[in-house]
Amino acid sequence: MHSRTLARSIQLVLAGIVAGTITAPVVAQTQTPDGETNRLEPVVVTGSRIKRVDMETSQPVLTLERIDLERTGLTSVYDVLSELTTNGASYGLQVNSANTSGSSTVDLRGCGANRTLVLVNGRRWVAELDGSVDLSTVPFAAIERVEVLKDGASSIYGADAICGVVNITLRDTFDGAQATVYVGEYDKGDGRRESYDATWGGSNETTSLLINLAHTHQESVMDGDREISFAPLYGFPPNTSFPGRASPTNPYGSFNVPGRGLLTLDRSATGCRPNQPCAPSVGLSDFRPYDNRTDGYNFAPENYLLQPQDTQSVFGAVRHQLTDNIRLRADMLYNERTSQARLAAQPLTGVRLDANSIYNPFGVTLTGVAFRPTINPRTYNVDQDTVRYSVGLDGQFDLWDRGFYWDVNYGYADNQLVQIKRGFFHSALFAQATGPSFIEAGVARCGTPDAPIAGCVPFNLAGGQAGLTPEMFSAVTVAPRNVTYQESNNATANISGEILELPGGMLSFAAGLEYRKEAGYFDPDPLTQSGQVLGDVPATPTRGSYDLTEAYLELAVPLLRDVPFAKSLELSLATRHSDYSNFGTTNNPKAGLRWQVVDDLMFRGSYSEGFRAPSISELFAGQATGYPNAMDPCSSGSSIFQESADVRARCAAAGVPTDYDQSAAQVRYTSGGNPNLEPETARTRTLGFVYSPGYVEGLSVMLDWYRLQIANNIGSLGAQSILDDCYIGNVTERCALITRDLAGTEFGNPGEIRQVLGINRNFDAGLEVEGYDFTIDYRFATGVGDFQLNWDNAYIAYYGDLNQPARGERNGDDAPSSGNQVGTQFNNSAAGSLWRLQSRLSATWSRDSWTATLGATYTSAVQENCNGVANTAANLGQPELSRLCSNPDRVINIYEGTGESISSRPSRQAENTLDATWYFDAQGSWKTPWNGRITAGIRNLFDKDPPVCFSCFANNFESNYRIPGRFYYMSYQQTF
Repeated sequence: MHSRTLARSIQLVLAGIVAGTITAPVVAQTQTPDGETNRLEPVVVTGSRIKRVDMETSQPVLTLERIDLERTGLTSVYDVLSELTTNGASYGLQVNSANTSGSSTVDLRGCGANRTLVLVNGRRWVAELDGSVDLSTVPFAAIERVEVLKDGASSIYGADAICGVVNITLRDTFDGAQATVYVGEYDKGDGRRESYDATWGGSNETTSLLINLAHTHQESVMDGDREISFAPLYGFPPNTSFPGRASPTNPYGSFNVPGRGLLTLDRSATGCRPNQPCAPSVGLSDFRPYDNRTDGYNFAPENYLLQPQDTQSVFGAVRHQLTDNIRLRADMLYNERTSQARLAAQPLTGVRLDANSIYNPFGVTLTGVAFRPTINPRTYNVDQDTVRYSVGLDGQFDLWDRGFYWDVNYGYADNQLVQIKRGFFHSALFAQATGPSFIEAGVARCGTPDAPIAGCVPFNLAGGQAGLTPEMFSAVTVAPRNVTYQESNNATANISGEILELPGGMLSFAAGLEYRKEAGYFDPDPLTQSGQVLGDVPATPTRGSYDLTEAYLELAVPLLRDVPFAKSLELSLATRHSDYSNFGTTNNPKAGLRWQVVDDLMFRGSYSEGFRAPSISELFAGQATGYPNAMDPCSSGSSIFQESADVRARCAAAGVPTDYDQSAAQVRYTSGGNPNLEPETARTRTLGFVYSPGYVEGLSVMLDWYRLQIANNIGSLGAQSILDDCYIGNVTERCALITRDLAGTEFGNPGEIRQVLGINRNFDAGLEVEGYDFTIDYRFATGVGDFQLNWDNAYIAYYGDLNQPARGERNGDDAPSSGNQVGTQFNNSAAGSLWRLQSRLSATWSRDSWTATLGATYTSAVQENCNGVANTAANLGQPELSRLCSNPDRVINIYEGTGESISSRPSRQAENTLDATWYFDAQGSWKTPWNGRITAGIRNLFDKDPPVCFSCFANNFESNYRIPGRFYYMSYQQTF
């Protein structure tokens, strides 16, 4: 009931705000008296270390003030950044199976979260082992401002600043007290979000103090509670395993019985009962042939569509003026996050059921038994603690009639994440539980009467869920505990000022020294390390560290001022030298030009070189396992197998039976680190203009072009790429990364993929991104209120291999290039959906104490591979279902081979279009006479569903679209 009450309340508040606009009085604008001048203090703008008054630089920077953050109706910095037009695919709570740690990241330009540098108060934040920053560790309530630099900045900030920089500025001064309460939820009555924070602050002539306390609570949304995500493959029967996407491992078991084939427990039968011997007659009467079309398991409703999460944080900042020219600064933050990912119960595959087990109704030893105990889902419970403190001195002094600014700082941060996994099984104990057993005094015992096994309870695989008891689970389940830890120490010293008078103005500089040490480890549970967790490949520990020293110099060189066609012309130069303990030195320069032609028009451009050092996990990670969605080219039901004799021949040479059909949509994929990795290098070019016409006061138009080239990029081949390269592309080295269950002893399906191995490496093909950012901002006052209109756009012209080879041309790795990938959906990979155009439009009206905002977000259409739908429809004997793909009959060239041996042939490759999508949001607020503010809003105003994505595993839609449903929210803020 509370969901309908909240939604109705918000509707009434919004109606009251709209009604208030009719009667609210118009307040005259006040102006600064003529002749009055205010001295502007120079500040540091993100992307430069030089203090300056002019906020426009040679680099494009997007700034979101606290009021802008509040108008989004969101309560986390991740949620805000994920909706920026320049953001690509990023992981947050809306990603479940691929994000069991519950972290949240930002990914500018779509080139990877570890290539976006995140700063807090201009300094590095503690990074994950993979180099990305978990934004859930930064409390939203403590944020004053967010600046996004859409340019490479390795010369200014060092490694990782390849695709852009996000600088989060925390609040540091406040006089009085302020408390905020926020609550929101979906119109389905789920996903409830609550946020509470309080801020106290005070200051006198020398000292200021601020303390912020915050708590957020996010409830879950289940896959089964939305139509689009209810079944594993949208539009198909939810229990069809092959062809289909339901799991072949179901709650009734599958038993490969000699002479009878693959059997499963009949749904209407009882099967074996707890603590009772199961006679062979039960196997004859209660079990029937397994049917792939109806006996698959619909795992989707058990998964989270949105993970639950709680955070608590304490943030404090103090500023003290030691002398007229020296100030002490210190801040401290503690943040705790608890979250949970949830997956369907562990599929128990490759099980051996002994002939002498009391729960074996077939009388013979069976191998390759599969069973899923659905009453015991898998959960990944996370408790993460982040501590960060910094202390510094800053000041100024005059020398040679010049002013200089300096600062020295030390920062420490650590982050510990403890993950406890539940719903998993101990391999050795489970093997005992499915071995020989007997009945003693009406109780099932493991072993034999002469050699009983203490503490063991026989596990019943042949009785469905009703045949299980709590005692069976407690005897074999384990709760692996994995610990991840990162630590960062950072010391800096900087100086800036003006040193020389030039014809165009003062030559300014900034210089500094930095020392940083990064260390971290991942310790999987000892059972996981020893391979005793059933269904998991053994994971080995990750442990490593490195340190570096750096020096940088930045110059702002004013070339011209107040001459024809040059109101001002400024050249910016920067360079940074870095010395890493693990790979040596690197130098990275940058040059920029800012040309103010007249007051109304400014041109800007830059060239920079950057680098990214390999992260701790990329270098030192032990092997870890995931289960991505992949289509096996050797599956006889796949279109590529049916149409290509070469593919069939390669599969046969690998020992795959000709009648093999892939039974599971997911494959086991294991990745790991490589200590021999080299750093990535990058080149970035930008060129643009800012136009602010004097004849339209308050209007600003910005257009920037960029071209980003990353060489020697670090990554690993995905499971699908490895399979395709081996069997379609005939790249023999890829085939060595694939192992199969050719005998069928593990999966009961001879030929099934056991494992695909992907190890980190440097790719010569690199990555290139080219595009345009276009923004219009217009602010004006009228007799009915003040208006602010903002239209922000990001257009990607090219995304793919270095130097923009056409599809099928040889790339730097001697493989056929995929060409321009813009407008492609990558099945929730690091690239995600590569929208050609992302656009955000917002209109804000304010009048006295009333404010209203209407926002719109647009993403262009993308294309996905739809072979999974086409193959499934054909194998089901329902070809009409292939029309779920927008273009099921598409024929394109497939490129095979390497180097000079690349060849092509036509192939039917079904395609589906994910239509362009608009989301609309509305918010209204009223500032009360007693210093309160009431805000209410609706996100996804018109209840727009995301487009169906058939290649997107688990949810049937790309995770960077919004969860279906309207989201209503309200907040109240009181200032004292």
